[in-house]
Formats: sequence, structure tokens, C-alpha cells
Amino acid sequence: MRYLNSSKETFAKINCVPDCKLPENNSIHFGHRTMKNAEIYFVSNQTNKKQIIKPDFRISKKQPELWDATTGNMKILPAYEQKGNTTAVPMELAPYESASVVFRKITGAAILKGVESNYPKGKEIVQLKGPWKVQFDSAQRGPKDPVIFDTLIDWRISSDEQIKYYSGTADYNIDFKLDISGKKEQMMLDLGSVNAMAKIWVNGQYAGGVWTPSYRLDITRMIKEGGNKLKISVVNTWVNRLIGDQNLPESQRETWCPVNSYNADSPLQSSGLIGPVTILGI
Repeated sequence: MRYLNSSKETFAKINCVPDCKLPENNSIHFGHRTMKNAEIYFVSNQTNKKQIIKPDFRISKKQPELWDATTGNMKILPAYEQKGNTTAVPMELAPYESASVVFRKITGAAILKGVESNYPKGKEIVQLKGPWKVQFDSAQRGPKDPVIFDTLIDWRISSDEQIKYYSGTADYNIDFKLDISGKKEQMMLDLGSVNAMAKIWVNGQYAGGVWTPSYRLDITRMIKEGGNKLKISVVNTWVNRLIGDQNLPESQRETWCPVNSYNADSPLQSSGLIGPVTILGI
């Protein structure tokens, strides 16, 4: 008699497929909820790197949809593969990104394949390289006058200690021209990298906020042909100010906390709008 060595081998023996088959390195977690008219899978990237996966969901003959909780948007995932009683769906998750894959509507075989069909990259319309006019808050000990950034930088590498140790909000402003005559694509603003979060205005209209990768917003309704104005308000944490104050005489320190685990030599946190900032047509 041969004994089975694992639950995986046991389930295979009785032809029981996983509810959601994922990479075995434990980098992706999932949850599953059954409702009257839908099967909902919550999929979460537990790493600080982008993950391209193709999970097998134990459901068949239904159309996969991607629901994004950060924006409230839903889109059809046109690329998938029916495998008997499972459906394999190519997915791309940004660092620490989570998403819900929902199955509601009856469907047949998919025509499209590959992750690029479910996550179109889009084409770059323009990259906003600068100069950027950046207004810090002098009440938070930032520079009083606007600062010109010819290129975007991480605040922590600035030679100006008012920026290097700054904690608070800074407003980035830039004017740019756009040629979108005849174009019907969806226009997305991609901030590249930003720490820790940002709110965006396009031509005076509030477009929304971002606080997790991939730091993108739909600005189709706000963008226009010709001249445009963009304002990005970025806020970071208090860590860099706590560290900066440890470099000052105690009488000049304006921040405090009951338990301060930082000292003058602690590494600074990445802060500000780092970019690159691009407008994409999808």
C-alpha cells in the first residue's frame, strides 16, 4: 500500500481541484465569496513587486470582470481560458495591489489571450518633464517661496534641508499643451511613483486621489485640446520631520511623540512626486 504524502496529492487523487490555484510561493493570497448571482474572488499581491499571474478559478462558463475598489470602476477581462470546470484569467497586480474578480454572466470561449489584452499598456501621449513649480507650506517649515524643479526628485536627496526634512503638503503645478484632435482614446494620468499620496486637479477640476500603485487616474473628461493646467498636491508622513528635528538642539525641536524610534541617523523615507508623469491614451 502506498500512502499519499500531501493534501495536494490527496485532492488530485479524488479529482478535487483548488478553489483558486495560485503560485506556490505564497506571494498571492485570495478570498472567495458566493452570492446569489455572482462568485467573487478577492486577489491580493503580498509583495513589493509587480506580479503577473494566471490563477485558475474553480468556475466555468462565466465572464470574468475586474472590480477596482480604489476607483469603483469595473471592466470586462476579455482574455481568459476555459479548462473544464475552471477558468484561467491572466492578471497583473502592482506592488501590494488587490482586486476583485467577479463572475456573473454566462459566456463562451474567449477570443483574446494574454495579460496584455486584460491590462492594455496604452501609448504615451506626452511626458510632463518640467519645469515644475512647487509650493511648500512655510507653516510646516518648508520654503516660503515657490521652488522650481527642472526635473522631479525625491525630497530626501535635496540639498535644501527645508525640503529634505519636510513633512506636509506640497503643490506641484505645470502648464502643458496637448494635441488630441481626432483622438477618441481614454486619457489616463500616470504619476509613476509618489510618496505617500496625492490629489489631482486638471484645469481646475478635481480628478481624484491616489495612494496605492499604479497611481493612475482617468482624466478624459477634464483634458482638452491645446493648453492645460495640472496641479498635484502631495503629502508625505511625519517621519522625515521627526528625523530632521533630531539634528537640531532640543530647544528648537518642534515635533515630538511619546515613543520616538527615530534618531538623527535614521534613514529618511522616500517623499514627494517622483514620476515620471505621463498622459497615456488607452
